[in-house]
Amino acid sequence: MAHTINGIITSFKYEGEFPNVVLVGNYYLIPFKNKYGTNYSDTILEPFQELTKETRKVLKELSFKGKCAYVETDYYGGPGFQISEVWHNGKKILGPLISFDGIENPKIPSSAILVEDAINESLRTIGIYKHEGKDEFDSVRLGWYRSNDEIIEEYKKSEIEKKL
Repeated sequence: MAHTINGIITSFKYEGEFPNVVLVGNYYLIPFKNKYGTNYSDTILEPFQELTKETRKVLKELSFKGKCAYVETDYYGGPGFQISEVWHNGKKILGPLISFDGIENPKIPSSAILVEDAINESLRTIGIYKHEGKDEFDSVRLGWYRSNDEIIEEYKKSEIEKKL
C-alpha cells in the first residue's frame, strides 16, 4: 500500500485559508499539491520531490508563529523514503533530513542529512512526543493518511459539518 503525503505541520493552531486538518492538540497538517504535476521539476527545491518555492515561502511565514515542519513521504509496498525540515522564526533550524526504508544503496542527496527516522526527528523538534507503543509519526496520526487527497477530503467534510 502506498503512503505519499507532503505538507506543513504547525506547532500552533492554524487558522489560515489553506485546507488543513487537526492532528492532535494544536498541531495542524496543511497538505500541498504540486500544481505543476510530479514531472515539473523546475519549481521543486532539491532534495525534495514536492517542495516548491511557493510552499517554502508559506513555511517560512508560518514559522514566525511557531515551529513548523515540512514533511514528505513516498512509500509503496514497504520500500520508500521520507524527508523533512524544520523552521522557526523565519529560519530553517533542522534539515533537510532524509531516511530510506527497504532501498539498497539509495542515492543520498548532498544537501540532505541521512538519519534513521527523518520525520520523527522533525516532529520531536517541534514538540511532539511519542505515546506508549507508538512513534511520533503515529502519535500525531500521520499514519492515518495515505495521501494528500485523503487529508483534503477530511478537511472538506469538516468544513461541511461546520456549516450544518
